[in-house]
Amino acid sequence: MRFIYTVTVIVLLTTFISWLNHRLLSRLFPFYRAKIIKYGYSLMTLITIFVVGYGFAKRPPFSTIENQVDHYWAYGALDWLFGQLILFSFQPLIYVAHRFIRGKTQAAVKNSNSSTTGMTRRDFLHNTLAVAPVVAIGISTNGIYEAQTNMILQRYSLSMPDLPSNLNGFKIGQISDTHLGPYFDLSKLDTAIKLLAQEKPDIVVITGDFADDLNLLKPAIDRFNKLEPSIPHGIYFCLGNHDYFRDITMVRAELNKSRIKNLENESILLVPGERPFYLLGVEYPWASNNAQSGINVSVSRRQQNFAAANQNVPSNAFKVLIAHHPDALIDGFAAQIPLTITGHTHGGQVVIGGKSLLSNYAYMRGLYQENGVYGYVSSGTGHWFPLRIGCPAEVSLFTLQG
Repeated sequence: MRFIYTVTVIVLLTTFISWLNHRLLSRLFPFYRAKIIKYGYSLMTLITIFVVGYGFAKRPPFSTIENQVDHYWAYGALDWLFGQLILFSFQPLIYVAHRFIRGKTQAAVKNSNSSTTGMTRRDFLHNTLAVAPVVAIGISTNGIYEAQTNMILQRYSLSMPDLPSNLNGFKIGQISDTHLGPYFDLSKLDTAIKLLAQEKPDIVVITGDFADDLNLLKPAIDRFNKLEPSIPHGIYFCLGNHDYFRDITMVRAELNKSRIKNLENESILLVPGERPFYLLGVEYPWASNNAQSGINVSVSRRQQNFAAANQNVPSNAFKVLIAHHPDALIDGFAAQIPLTITGHTHGGQVVIGGKSLLSNYAYMRGLYQENGVYGYVSSGTGHWFPLRIGCPAEVSLFTLQG
């Protein structure tokens, strides 16, 4: 019932925003009152409503696209939807600029002793405002293009005064939230693996939400199986919410047959010594026993997961914690874990002026430091909807320095 409600709200919101945008534009600019423009606007909105409604009806949304033609339909609809949202955010500015220009024009006409013919500079500026929808669609198109073509390597050198000497220069590579499917295919995974492999990490961690299209699960795991012999201390995984959404039984089975070690509320010794190095991994802290019911998390379950992962680790050990949900940073900071590595948020995917517009987490994006220890939230190597503005897809590399 909650899912039907969500889809209904998205469809109604899309309809309302598109209708409101056209109504406001037609009041300010006669061009938008033409029937062909009105009908074209309505047609694009109807197509978008259908495609978006159908896409969100999947579990998870937009998880599979059957063929290349459907791909273009999805891209076109999402481009229009994102463009309408951007245009909606422009509307107050458009209105203020319209009032300012018209006010100046009326004042100039009143104070002028002669009639003016032709287009004035103010008329030109006013007409320029009418192209706002084109600008909005352009921003949306660029955001979709950037999401599908741009991937960066984020390097971090982390100073740790208490780092065991044998771990100085130790490199940890992270891939997160690949969401293998229509918007992140195997060729993009190859790009991510190549970016990491060239840095020669000592371990690689995959922090959940691996595959939305399970047809890509086995070939993706095979790529990591081939990579693993070149990673001195192995490849490790922790479960995300989308791993449950798709088929958690299948995901676990395929991981168990692979060279990837899945850490579910447990730890593993990586480097022995006077201060041994342990990697801790926790799963998604569901708020209920039904992992298909939503993405809500439980504080008590999160704490229980962390306690289980930490229980057999020597008190003097050097620790790194991996988790999908960024709330794990709360536990890492409280327990003085030198480094906690997470994902899930995708950094919000839309970042303006260094701030995520979709910031609804305590820890949203990038590197944090509290109580002398570090926590990291990946912006995601992939995504399940293809729009990124100011927040490129990434793989991350952490070099530990004593």
